[in-house]
Amino acid sequence: MVDARILHTTAALRDAILRLAADRPVSAVTVADVTRAAGINRATFYSHAVSPGSLLADVLTPELDRIREDDADARRIAAARGADSAELAAITRHGITAVVEHVVAHREIYVRALPDPHDACLHRMLVEHFTVSSALHIQELPVDQRPEVLDDVAAGFVAQGFVGAIEAWLAGPRRSRKALVDTITRSFPAWWD
Repeated sequence: MVDARILHTTAALRDAILRLAADRPVSAVTVADVTRAAGINRATFYSHAVSPGSLLADVLTPELDRIREDDADARRIAAARGADSAELAAITRHGITAVVEHVVAHREIYVRALPDPHDACLHRMLVEHFTVSSALHIQELPVDQRPEVLDDVAAGFVAQGFVGAIEAWLAGPRRSRKALVDTITRSFPAWWD
C-alpha cells in the first residue's frame, strides 16, 4: 500500500508543474517555484524529479502510455478477428485523435514547451514515446505488409514527423483538430496500415 503522504506529494507536484508550465516555458520554472506551489521542500522535490522539465515529462507520459496501450489492445483484438485494412486504419486514426486530444487538453503547456530552446524535455519525451509506439506498430505489421526498412530508423522518422506536425499545428493559426488528424494520417508512409 502506498503511503498517503506520497500520494499527496505526488498530486501536489503534478498540479504545481501543470499550473506553472501552462504559465511560462518550463525552462523558466525553477525548483523553488515548484516547491513553493506544491508546498514541499527541495529534498522532497529531488526525491521525485531531477528538474521541472523532467517532472513535467513524468506527469504527461502516463496519459500517452494509456493511449498507446488502448491502441495496442484494439489492434490485437482486431487482428484476432481478421480485421481488414480499413478497420486497422480506423484504429490508427482513433489513436492519433486521442494524442491530439491530449495535446489540446494541455495546449498551453505544449505551446510553450515544444519550441523552448532552453529545455527540450517535452520534445524528447514525445519523440521517445512516438518512436516506441511506431516501432511496436511496425513490428505488428503482417509479414507480407512489412517493407524492407530499418525498423528503428523508420520508427524515428515517423515519430519526428508526428512531433513536427504537432509543433507546426500549435505554432500556426488556429486550425481544426480534424485537419491535424487528417494531415498526420495522410502523411504516414503508404505501407503504414
